[in-house]
Amino acid sequence: MSDSLHVVIGGGSGFIGQALSEALRRRGDRVTWISRQPGPGRITWEDLAQDGLPPCDAVVNLAGQHILNPRRRWNDAYRAEVIGSRVETTRTLVAAINGSARPPAVFVSTAGKCFYGTAELGGAADYPELDEDSQPMGVDFPAELVALWEAAARGVDATRVRHVQVRIGIVLGAVRREGFLGRLWRIGEGRGFLPIIRLPFCLGLGAVIGSGRQPFPWIHVNDMTGILLHLIDRPDLAGRFNAVAPGIVPHETFIRAFARHLRRPVTWRAPAWLVRRLVGAERSSILLEGQLVRPRRTLEAGYRFRFAEIDAALTDLVEVSF
Repeated sequence: MSDSLHVVIGGGSGFIGQALSEALRRRGDRVTWISRQPGPGRITWEDLAQDGLPPCDAVVNLAGQHILNPRRRWNDAYRAEVIGSRVETTRTLVAAINGSARPPAVFVSTAGKCFYGTAELGGAADYPELDEDSQPMGVDFPAELVALWEAAARGVDATRVRHVQVRIGIVLGAVRREGFLGRLWRIGEGRGFLPIIRLPFCLGLGAVIGSGRQPFPWIHVNDMTGILLHLIDRPDLAGRFNAVAPGIVPHETFIRAFARHLRRPVTWRAPAWLVRRLVGAERSSILLEGQLVRPRRTLEAGYRFRFAEIDAALTDLVEVSF
């Protein structure tokens, strides 16, 4: 690869896509997004299907509807939309890569840690450690979704393109409460998982979900982009890599640490039946069960985490100034 890269990002306007784009541009690389909407520095998915992939050095696919979007009610239509937004876009991108006369040097496909499935386990000590070579503990809808997603990505011609598969944990981004309105517990702007759960804490209703013993596989957004850059830049790396921090903690440990950094209490425990009713049975396993995922191959590949432990990550991400 040349010193300056052209990187095409599917889903570049999303949370991780924007963070990756900023990191690439800071070091002098050029970025093109594949997006549903046209605009400067973008091509649409329709353009991609019709005209093919523009000349580029690397492709990263981050496209897909958020399965835990709190603004969307879970029903058959949204279920189909979530599947299509991941599987069909991946197939379109793979077809464009395979059809390129000069394909990119590397294709980074992404999916979720939900690949590893869930199982009914008694406590945190019962969760097996799972690395990139582990098989799923059990199969639920999120695991089925990831299996379909990864199968679509494996259609890329790996004899012509280096294929890297990244399984992503729960990505944590910045949370800010600032100024006079902060005293009234105004919700600040932010993206990622923390803003989704911030409102109940700011209202004094922060809760532990379910037993609280389920592992919480998290990653700081800066390490998320750092891993992607590391994998793009290393021509010797291919195959599966877990994008999760080494310092995985039980869900309750995370919740209490977040509340402490936000300076708000944890006041109750949300029972499993309520979670299932609020988010639907198919999505509830994401919150009620966990996976003790380890980034074994990621560490072996030489990546060094800036934020390996949850307290250091939250110190960096949570800002309260009033």
